[in-house]
Amino acid sequence: MSMRRVRWCSAVTAVVAAAAGCAVPEMNLPRVDARVDARTDSGVTPPPPMDGQAPCGGGDTRCNGVCTSTQTDTMNCGACGTVCSAGQVCTAGRCGSSMMMCPAGQTNCNGTCVDTATDNLNCGACGRTCAMGQTCGAGMCTGTAMCPIGQTRCGMACATLDSDPANCGACGTACAAGQSCMAGRCASARPMCAAGQTDCAPMAPAPTCVELQSNAMNCGACGTACAAGQTCTAGACVCAAGNTLCGRACVNTQTDNLNCGACGSACPMGQVCAAGMCGCPAGQQLCGGVCVDTRTDNTNCGGCATVCPMGQVCNTGTCGCRAGQSLCGMPAVCVDLQADRSNCGTCGTACPMGQVCTTGRCGCPAGQMLCGGVCTDTQSNSNHCGACGTVCPAGTGCMTGACRGVPPANDTRATATMLDLTMPAQSITVNTSMARNDTTGSCGCTSGNDVFYRFTLTQPEIIFADTFGATWDTSLFLQSSTGTNVTAATGFTTCSDDTTECSHAGRQSVIFAKLDAGTYFLVLSGCSSGTATVHFQHVPAGAGASTRITPTATARTATGTTGATSGHSATCCTSGGDTSLWWLTCPNTAAAPFYASTCNPTTGADRAAFNSSLTQYTALRGAGAVCNDDVGFVCGTGSTVTSTIPATGANQASINSVVIDGCMAMGAYSVDYALGLCTSGTRCGTACVDTVGDPNHCGGCDRRCPAGQSCRMGMCSAAPPNDQPSGAVTIDMTAPQSLFTVDTTAAVNDTTGSCGCTSGRDVFYNFTVAAGRSELVYADTIGSMFDTSLFVQTSAGVNVASTNLAGQGSVCNDDGGLTGCATGSQSQILLRLEAGSYRLVLSGCAAGRANLRFQHIAIGNGSLTLLPAGATTTASTSTSGTGRVTSTCGSGGAENTYYWFTCASHAGGAFGASTCSRASWDTSLAQVSPARATATVCNDDACGTQSTVNATIPAGAGIHALYVDGFSSASSGTYTVSVTRP
Repeated sequence: MSMRRVRWCSAVTAVVAAAAGCAVPEMNLPRVDARVDARTDSGVTPPPPMDGQAPCGGGDTRCNGVCTSTQTDTMNCGACGTVCSAGQVCTAGRCGSSMMMCPAGQTNCNGTCVDTATDNLNCGACGRTCAMGQTCGAGMCTGTAMCPIGQTRCGMACATLDSDPANCGACGTACAAGQSCMAGRCASARPMCAAGQTDCAPMAPAPTCVELQSNAMNCGACGTACAAGQTCTAGACVCAAGNTLCGRACVNTQTDNLNCGACGSACPMGQVCAAGMCGCPAGQQLCGGVCVDTRTDNTNCGGCATVCPMGQVCNTGTCGCRAGQSLCGMPAVCVDLQADRSNCGTCGTACPMGQVCTTGRCGCPAGQMLCGGVCTDTQSNSNHCGACGTVCPAGTGCMTGACRGVPPANDTRATATMLDLTMPAQSITVNTSMARNDTTGSCGCTSGNDVFYRFTLTQPEIIFADTFGATWDTSLFLQSSTGTNVTAATGFTTCSDDTTECSHAGRQSVIFAKLDAGTYFLVLSGCSSGTATVHFQHVPAGAGASTRITPTATARTATGTTGATSGHSATCCTSGGDTSLWWLTCPNTAAAPFYASTCNPTTGADRAAFNSSLTQYTALRGAGAVCNDDVGFVCGTGSTVTSTIPATGANQASINSVVIDGCMAMGAYSVDYALGLCTSGTRCGTACVDTVGDPNHCGGCDRRCPAGQSCRMGMCSAAPPNDQPSGAVTIDMTAPQSLFTVDTTAAVNDTTGSCGCTSGRDVFYNFTVAAGRSELVYADTIGSMFDTSLFVQTSAGVNVASTNLAGQGSVCNDDGGLTGCATGSQSQILLRLEAGSYRLVLSGCAAGRANLRFQHIAIGNGSLTLLPAGATTTASTSTSGTGRVTSTCGSGGAENTYYWFTCASHAGGAFGASTCSRASWDTSLAQVSPARATATVCNDDACGTQSTVNATIPAGAGIHALYVDGFSSASSGTYTVSVTRP
């Protein structure tokens, strides 16, 4: 027998061995409990045992010759031989649900996993506290005991006499089997729950027994209540088939607009959720981020950004004129050849001034005559009263074709009515029947009876006037203080006979113009005469350009640059250069909110290159200007203005403006504006937003989440540090198992795997298989609170495509786990990886708190074989080459690797393997289970130079391996191995 194989002599044969000078080969023998020896040296003489064996100390009981604590031993719980059921633990001498699973080598003590071999508060058993000055080693308290207040020294340990069943009321007074110690007296044990149930009121006089696998108020754990609409299945709250839990509500992520495809993934405004993806409703197309019907949308006709020319409409995806209209001119516009004075009967055929087009022919309006080439109402025209050329004498007017009466006071420019500009809007009624004709405008019927209004501007303003409600053919025009007709700038009208504004089809008039400071005349004339009400309005415009806009509920953008001249002042800081936007509110329009902002709706940044201010004016609102300079510093020096545009009545319109100004500054700007309520979401400035998930408006407008945080259910949440690949957590590959917990609620999606739900919120873990190695890599999310997924990528972010395990394992898993493991909505993966750097990605269909277990096992240089459950003997095979796996039992030779995986329901059990009489060379066996406290159990020479290894496979999910190795580099050859595994 070689000296290398000399190990030890057993306690049973020690005497004989000592006499013979023998050494005994290595084999599996019971471990001598060091606690028994240590406690015999305490200085306290125990009572003599009846069986001649040394007494147990510290409240332990001898069961089958071994000292143990019947308070915590699941094989001797409360009394020797009382074995707890699978999945239960022994606490205070009673079997019950573990309530939580601890890693191998640790014990659940009142809900905390501890190592009773070293924990001073739970030394050798839960609740056994080492005294002051003592330390816990190998489950025993050693050192000089100084018990804390409330405890008494009993032998070498400190005991609480009020509750210690081994020292109840006095040291050495042990309670009978099934009893517990309460207030220093032994009492019968509290009733226990039936097998499979858990006591959810452990401190109450009587237990509350609950089936955690199916109880909706205590699902998976006491007090964990399922949300409305959920049921408890296999200890997890689940929604009805087809629904997913998002927050506290079950929703169908296939159709829910706020949780489309995944919780918190809201569809943009106007889009709908179908089959878990956001898109436009049937018949619509996404153009510029907005769903439109390209069959009828004038700005996206037949395709995105295809804008129909002014006057044309989109019909079945093609721009064209409305029914009854024709294209005329260059550029072409749609006109009614039956009624258009510029294209009467045919394109380009214009009717003479004053004439109208009726059924495609030019002529005077009904009730008028052609006098001197001009259509004239001889019933009211004082120059052609009753007939062409009949002039009424001075001081009289023409009425019903006869000269009579007194002219109105403002019949001449010299007697013009002065308009009060302290009022933004005013209405003046006048009868022009007795007026004379004194001037002529540059459009239509402006040579009839006329009256004058005078006004003086002190700053640039937009003026507006109309004759809505008049029953006769009016005209309006502007003249300078010297009587010269004002020429209209682009986009404005300074002379109007028959207006088409606000889709008007009558003979009333509307003018609007931007005018600089100065004196002007407003002239009311027409093709006939009668009573009319002139509605006159004005609003500030600024010194720069004034652009007409058409605001809608959909936000639009205006850009420009303010000049160096300031033409406007308000209560906000407005001393810089200024410009304006303006629009009309037509009759019978409901009140609506208006918003304008220089703040970027997404980032909150100021989109003006200077310290801007905004002022909004509406003539019908009176002097109520609304302005803003710095928006409460929401976007620095930018501005946001919010106002209400009042309603208009019948025959009532309104002029509105927004002045873009600077606080002693000028420059380029970009302004978003909108008029009206949002069809979905919440109005925040010009944007319609989802305050549930928008990080710029989280829980309310302008509540911006700090950098690195996202918005979830209206609250800002910090993203986990490994939310992106650059912040990935590095897995320690020197440890066979690593456990992580993470909350993905505030994470974002960065990558996608090749299976199921992998486009949700994800987090990252990096690991490296060392050079020259090949490893089995396993991960699971069992116990997580949401629908998870797992997959592996290379360090470059490319999805790993193959498990390299001949049909076993999985590189990407959403639901169900590995073959036969039924993990529900949790995930399992298993694959073989060669040397290199990799990325493990945790994602899913939803988000929440997740448990991640990672295990890895080295693969030997030889074959890799799946090991079946039960008893088996492998076929004759052999090892060869240079080994790459080492253990403490001599493993320098080549090795073959046998592997298997277990599911969460696996109960664990005894494992055995042997090459005794099955090999002619010096073998070594090692069994590895990463979840076990001692991951590797090995044996070299149990039977000559062959080996036998026995181990306990831990319960639960994970991977395991058996190595058939050689003692040295020269040890290899043919073998068979018998194996029994649970």
